[in-house]
Formats: sequence, C-alpha cells, structure tokens
Amino acid sequence: MKSLVLVVNHPSSLVSGIGTLLVLLCLFMFSPSYALNATTDPSEVTALNTIFAKWDVQAVKGLWNLSGEPCSGSAINGTAFEDSANNPAIKCDCSYDNGATCHITQLRVYALNKQGVIPDELADLKYLTFLKLDQNYFTGPLPTFLGNLTSLKTLSVGINALSGTIPKELGNLKQLTLLGLGSNNFSGPLPSELGQLTNLEEIYIDSAGVSGEIPETFANLVKMRTVWASDNAFTGKIPAFIGNWTELVTLRFQGNAFEGPIPSSFSNLTSLTTLRITDIYNGSSTSIDFIKNLKNLTDLSLRNALITGTIPSDIGEYKSLQTLNLGFNNLTGQIPSALFTLSSLTNLFLGNNSLTGNLPSQKSDSLQVIDLSYNYLSGIFPSWVSSALPLNLVVNNFTFDSKNISILPGLNCVQRNFPCNRDAPRCKLLNSVHDADFAIKCGGPQMRSANGLLFEAENSSLTAASFNLTTTEKWGVSNVGLFADSKSPDYIKNTLTQVTSTSSPELFQTSRASPGSLRYYGLGLENGPYSVSLLFAETVYDFPSSKTWQSVGRRVFDIYIQGSRQLKDFDIAKAAGGIDKAITMTFNTTVSENHLEIHLFWGGKGTCCIPEQGDYGPLISALSVVPDFIPTVSGTPSNTEKKSNTALIVGICVSVGAVIMIALLVFLCKRKKVEKDDEEVFMGIEQRPNTFGYSELKNATEDFSPSNKLGEGGFGPVYKGKLSDGRVVAVKQLAVASHQGKNQFVAEIAIISAVQHRNLVKLYGCCIEGSRRLLAWKLHENNRSVELVDPSLTNFNKDEALRVIGISLLCTQASPSMRPSMSRVIAMLTGQMEMPNVISKPSYLTDWSFQDTTFEESQTSFASESTATPRKAPSTKHKDLQTSTVNSSSNLSDIIGEGR
Repeated sequence: MKSLVLVVNHPSSLVSGIGTLLVLLCLFMFSPSYALNATTDPSEVTALNTIFAKWDVQAVKGLWNLSGEPCSGSAINGTAFEDSANNPAIKCDCSYDNGATCHITQLRVYALNKQGVIPDELADLKYLTFLKLDQNYFTGPLPTFLGNLTSLKTLSVGINALSGTIPKELGNLKQLTLLGLGSNNFSGPLPSELGQLTNLEEIYIDSAGVSGEIPETFANLVKMRTVWASDNAFTGKIPAFIGNWTELVTLRFQGNAFEGPIPSSFSNLTSLTTLRITDIYNGSSTSIDFIKNLKNLTDLSLRNALITGTIPSDIGEYKSLQTLNLGFNNLTGQIPSALFTLSSLTNLFLGNNSLTGNLPSQKSDSLQVIDLSYNYLSGIFPSWVSSALPLNLVVNNFTFDSKNISILPGLNCVQRNFPCNRDAPRCKLLNSVHDADFAIKCGGPQMRSANGLLFEAENSSLTAASFNLTTTEKWGVSNVGLFADSKSPDYIKNTLTQVTSTSSPELFQTSRASPGSLRYYGLGLENGPYSVSLLFAETVYDFPSSKTWQSVGRRVFDIYIQGSRQLKDFDIAKAAGGIDKAITMTFNTTVSENHLEIHLFWGGKGTCCIPEQGDYGPLISALSVVPDFIPTVSGTPSNTEKKSNTALIVGICVSVGAVIMIALLVFLCKRKKVEKDDEEVFMGIEQRPNTFGYSELKNATEDFSPSNKLGEGGFGPVYKGKLSDGRVVAVKQLAVASHQGKNQFVAEIAIISAVQHRNLVKLYGCCIEGSRRLLAWKLHENNRSVELVDPSLTNFNKDEALRVIGISLLCTQASPSMRPSMSRVIAMLTGQMEMPNVISKPSYLTDWSFQDTTFEESQTSFASESTATPRKAPSTKHKDLQTSTVNSSSNLSDIIGEGR
C-alpha cells in the first residue's frame, strides 16, 4: 500500500491541509476497494439465507452475493438501490469494526409475488434502516418484533395479504419517516402508539382494513407531509388537530365513514397541493370557505362531502389549480366567470349541485373537461360549447331552438323534464310514442344472447364528462369522472378470458368502466312496473387462487335505480363468487313519467391502483329492462319483420289523421256533456267539498314539473304547488287506472272534508274533470312527529317521544320483512341499538320524497288512498345467467334521502 504524503509549504495552509487529509482518508476508508476487505456479519448472512429460502428468492446473478459474500457488488458499489434490474436488493454499511464488518442496512423484495409469512429471522437484521416488501402475497400478521428494528426509517409492506391488527410495537420506531401499510387485510383501530412516531413524514394506509377513530396521539405527528388514508372505515369527526400539520402537502380521505363538517382549522394547511376529502354522509355540512388560504392547491376534490354555500368569488386567485371536483354537494348560486378563465384549470366537476344561472360566456383554452350535469342551469349556449369538448350538461334547464339544438345532439331529451317521447303522440307504424323494453351491450357492439335477446351497441367514446343518446331517442348514457393518477384512462375494459356461469360469455368480453358516476337512461317508456337486470363480471383482477398481488384488488360501488339506492358497497367478485364469473342482479322498479334512470356510483371505496392506476369504480357488461305488465305498445319491430314501404306508411298516417279529426269532433260534442256529468255528481251531498279546476292545479304545480315532485306511490305522484291565493298545497294525481266510481269517490272526499282533527292534514279540495282525479292537501314541510303527542302532556322527554314514535312507525310497516323483531324493538327502546336515520312510510302515509342529492330529506303527510292499481304480467329473465333479485321496496329505510 502506497503512503499518502501531504506537503505543507506555508503555516497558514496547515489547517486546510489537515482538512484535505481527512477528506482523502474518508474517501480511502469507504471506497469499494476498502469494503472488499470486510465481511458480512455471520448472523445476518444466516438470517438472510433463511429468509430468501423461505420466500424462494435469490440474488440477481452477478450483481451481489459474489462468491457467497452478500455485502459485495451492487450492495456496496453505489448501484442504484431502486433500479428495477436490482431486485431483490440489499445495501450494506461496511464501516463497522474499523472496516472489518459489514451490516445489512437496506432490504428490498418488491413486486415479485413472493408468498409466505414475514419470518422471525428478519429480527436478526438489526441494522436495517430501509425495509420494502410491497406488491407480493405475504400473509399472516405483521410481526411485533419489527418494533425492535429501531434503526428503521422506511417500513413499507403495502399491497399484500397481511391480516390481524397493526402491532402497537411499531410505536418504538422513533426514527421512522415513512410507513406503508396500504392494501392489506388488517383489522381493528390504529394503535395510539403510532402517535410516538414524531419524525413520520409519510403514511400510506389506504385500503388497509383499519377502522375506528383516528387516535388523539396523532396530534404529535406535526412533520407529516403525505397522508393516504382512503377506503378505511374511519369513524367520528375528521380530527381538527390535522390543521396543525402545517407541512402537509398531500391529504387523501376518500370513502371513509367520517362525519362532517370538515374542520375549519384546515385553512392553516397552506402547503397543501393535493386535498381529496370525499363521501361524507353524516354530520353537519361544511362551507367551502375553509379553502380560502389554500392557494397552492393543484388538485382539490371535495366530492360528495356535504359542501354548501357558493363557489368562492376569489376562485380566480388559485393560480396553480388544475383539477377541481365539487360534485354531488349542495352548492348554490351562479358559476363565477373567473373559474372558467383560470389559466391553470384543466378539469372541472360541478355536477349534482343546485347551481343556477347561465353558462359563463368565456372559457380558457386550458379547460378541457367540464361536468355541469344535474344542476338548474338555464339559458342558451355560449360560443365555446362544442360536441368536441368533453362536456356533460344533462339534466339542467337549458333553452333549445333551431340554432343550438344540433350543437349537442340529444341533450334536449335529457333535461330536467325528460321531454322527448313523453306526452306528444307521433305516427309510427306498429308502435306508439312509448316503448316497453330495451337492452344495452355496455361498452361493446350489438350482439344477441343465447336466449335470443338483442343487446344494442353502446361503444361510443365516452370521456371524463360526456353523454350519448341513440338516434331513436330510446335510451342514453352519461358518464362523469376522471381516473385519478392514470396516465392512460380507459373507459372500456376488455378481456380474452372465457367468463363462466353464463351461456353467453361473449356479452362479458367488453365492459363499460367509470371512475365516478355512470348513468343509463330509458326514454319514452310506457308507465308501469319494470324489472331491471344488470349483468356484471369482474374481469380485471387475478384469481385469488393465483396468490399474486394482482389478486388483492377490490372493486366497490353503489347501485341506484330511479334515484333510490338498491345496493351499497356492491362487490362484483364477491357477489358472483369469484373472478371472471357472470352474475345478473335484477331489481323491481316503477316508471311513472316515461323515463328510467340506472345509476352506478363510486363512493370512494375499493382499491385504487391494482393492478394499474385507475382500476376502480363501476364496471358493467350489459343491462336489460323489461315490463312486469302487459304493454299496450308493441315496442320496436323485430329484425324479422319486413320493412314497410313508404306508400303504406303514408297511407296509414293519412288514415290515422282522418280518424283523429273525426274523433276530435266527437270529443268536442261530448265535452259539454262530461262537464255537466261532473257537476251532477255533487248534487245531493249535504256538505259539498271544495273543487278546483284542472288548469288551476296544473298552474299551481308548474305543469306538474318534476322539480316540484314530492314522491310517488301506487296511486299516483304527489307534487308541491302554490295556489293563486298563496296557499302551499300537496297535489296528488290519482292514477287513471283507478276504477272507483265518481259518486263513490266524491262521497269519500266529502266525508274527509268534514272531519277535522289535529293529526289529520287538512284537505283543501279535489278536482274531477273527465278521467282526471286530483286531491289538494295542506302541505307540511317539517317533521310533525312530536305533534302526535297528547297536548295535555306538558313535561316529557322529546327525544324519548320521538324514539317511541319512530319505533311504532317501524312496527307498522306494510311489509313483514321491514318490521323489526321484538329483540330489536327492545334494543331500540333501551337505547342499546340506534334507530335507522330514515324510516320508510307505513302504508297509510303518502310517499316520502327523494331527490338526486346526497343529503336526507323527508316529508310526511297523512292522507286517504282508497283505490289500488292491479299489476300482473309476465316478466323476461336471464335464465342462462346466475341471477339475484332485489326488490327496491324492501330497502326503503336504507335508501330514502340518499338517492342520487
């Protein structure tokens, strides 16, 4: 070995010379050539060999473990530790015992689909500072001995199949800066001891399986910069102490069970660039004002989070904002023009709110995705509106004329009153204005199932904000949602695997996918009861039997029919009993205004990134809708019918026109007689009920506008209205199919009008014009349950009274399946069990309303309904598919007030 000679020419350079010498010595001592003289601690060699043998893993040949020495080659020569070619990998520190001993300080076994448990021998690697075991299929509990590896700064075991509770011993890892536990099968709450990790900067616990409240000790984690905690059953309120984590850059709370509101202290998090807090169903609402100081935000999602108020007028000051999602809230007011001219903004989601006014007149070129669906926007379109832009404006109140109706073809049919094919008849051979059924091949071409049912093609290029309506105006589809963090979003999933449990596997080769909200509409349907069949198969994940990290993904979403939630947290694979297995879910529903809505909604739950970023949200292969009654229309002619020639069609239409003219003359002649008959039915009644004209009630309800609809039952819909004298009424439009005689109907109305009681809502009057029969009641828009209490009782516990009344309503449900057992009644009376937030109506109450929002609203009134509409007809089912039937009426207590 050559000597190092340091020549000092002048005393003043002595200090710098000594410094240079120290640097040279350090470089010499810690160079790879120096480490070649060191050997790995024998106990660690034994431990590493045992671990690798149990996991069936070996070092990459030629990289490290040269000549049987682990701390060699890439383990000490500066090779990039995270290089994909260097896996599994170790790093060593060979400075111990004057350079004679190497200790393993880093271990990485990443995405190799290794199986087994985390072995006890890992405890012998006491010098570890970095341990990464993500994306394998390790099972069993997370060992408590990990708490003894006190040098750890990084511990990451995400995307495995680990189970059990998170050990409290992890609280001993005081040097830890990163903890990754996400996408596992853990259970129980987060241990409070984790609050001792005061150096923690990043925590990834999304889809980890944990639950309960976030411990108060987490207030100590003030160095936190990144928090991913979505898809866990966290309860209680979002901790206000998070507002003290002022270094926080990224926070994700999606699909949890938190209560509102979002703490106002979050306004202190001025370093935030990404904030995603979604899917809050309980608690009080939150004003959006808490973001007033968060001007560094680039990604803000407060979707479905009980947000109220107006969009901040200073929104234009958020110069870094790229994605803004405030959908499914209760925002009001107009859209600030500054929002549409924000140069940084590329994606905007404001759907499912109560926004009003016109669209902003100007739009920046950077704004490329816009969702404004399900609001109350009106007016005409500004010049920037184009069919080439990812834009969703369905279910608003826009005005259409000959100039703009072709800009977004079909949009006029999917506004708030769904006007197309609703009331006005048309001349159509072998058909009428209304259809009775339809079937859709979601995300794929037209095809016929094994039982002969024709599924129409639905393979248009849907985007993050788009809709499409068929040329026949028979059905449509609407999609909203951005696949977060996905570089190549795909709204259609394909599979080459043969799907089982079906005789029509070709139906499942393609499926429509959505990262947020996917809706299908049936338009121009004949009113009546229907069966809705939804066909699913999970085709994205690996089989669980493969025991790979690609098999641990979970897809979870909600299913709504006609705005009522039918299934919560629906998991295709779980329901079907496996991957690539078909299942059909069938629901019973009622069409009352000639249109049907099927809604698949992602509520923030399920894994987000397995096997790829963006593999989450609704997935559907096909659907069909068939009547549960004998339709009076024939539906669309089948392919086997010959096309009628033009002359025949014209001849039929002319003939029909002539018949209509004759019928009109007859009608005019008979009209006076009908009016006379309607008046005569009141003669002889001692106390004549008050009567209204049909036009008067029609004007009061704004032409029976859907926006005024309070609900619907077996005897017809109920609308809110305002009479010319200012009285607010509930107008019930009795079904035409009721065959009760006029005299009997009027007699009953007279009796009801004569009865006065504090618990009976006042009947203002009725309307009888031909076959039209309407009732007008006094409308109470508040909860009147307490008014049921005997007024002589002046001193009682209001909460207890409400509880007893609520339980009595539960016990008087019409359906036996909805009545609680006696044990549940006792548990609710004693407070050992909570009552449902919303109780569905007993049969003697009028309907409770639902609206397309995420908050609960119920209105109760008392009325008499004396007639019923018979419903009986054959129903077409998919007998070749595994089928599960859900009756929407059996789930009312769960869905009323949460319908979308």
